[in-house]
Amino acid sequence: MSGKKYSEEHKILFYETDCTRRVTVGMLVNIMMLASQDQSNELGVTVKKVKGLGFGWVITQHLIDIKRMPRIYEKVNVITEAASYNRYFCYRDFWIKSENGEELAKMHSVFVLMDQNKRKIARILPELIEPYSSDYTNKIERLPEPEKLISDEQVKTKKYQVRFMDIDSNQHVNNVHYFDWMMDALPSEFLLEHSLKKMNIKYKQEVHYGDTVESRAYIDLNDQEIKTVHQIKTEHTLCCTASCEWIPQK
Repeated sequence: MSGKKYSEEHKILFYETDCTRRVTVGMLVNIMMLASQDQSNELGVTVKKVKGLGFGWVITQHLIDIKRMPRIYEKVNVITEAASYNRYFCYRDFWIKSENGEELAKMHSVFVLMDQNKRKIARILPELIEPYSSDYTNKIERLPEPEKLISDEQVKTKKYQVRFMDIDSNQHVNNVHYFDWMMDALPSEFLLEHSLKKMNIKYKQEVHYGDTVESRAYIDLNDQEIKTVHQIKTEHTLCCTASCEWIPQK
């Protein structure tokens, strides 16, 4: 048994794509997260209700698999399911399919409930999870860690100042901005010649308004797979890590 599924149609808009006319990975995640929020609103678990209780949902990790990025003006079906939960973690699945049912992308995500005053993870409240009919489990999923960026050699870096527009209702940087920072640290030639196949991204510490972040990326072309490894850091803190697999652009 698993939770209630929810689906909605979405037309890919021009501002969700880059110069290749394909959706960016950040916008791909945005589209899936919108479906998640729309389901929550339909079930009465609105942002206003969660904030009224003094909490906010925070994502700790995404595992993303991409068969093909949706293209500009393409109509897709976005499906999501709050699959299971335990005392502290909620697990949600997402799928994006073409009009003819072809699976284009899928994502597995981990959410926690954050106490907005204490800035600490809280136990999942029954009234915030029961509407989804998710399975309760005593097990904690052991998801793979992103690969580590070990050497500073050949690491490409860019710095960014966190803007007011980057902050969400939880008072920290919206998770989607990390994707843009990570991809932007890669050379344009690499991005034009390769398509993202898989991404494992894990959030470790919050980034706030006014912080200066450094995006660090390493391209590994030493074996049969094309990989990149990423870090987002503030001056003293490692905030987010990711590892990606790529294929040559078709």
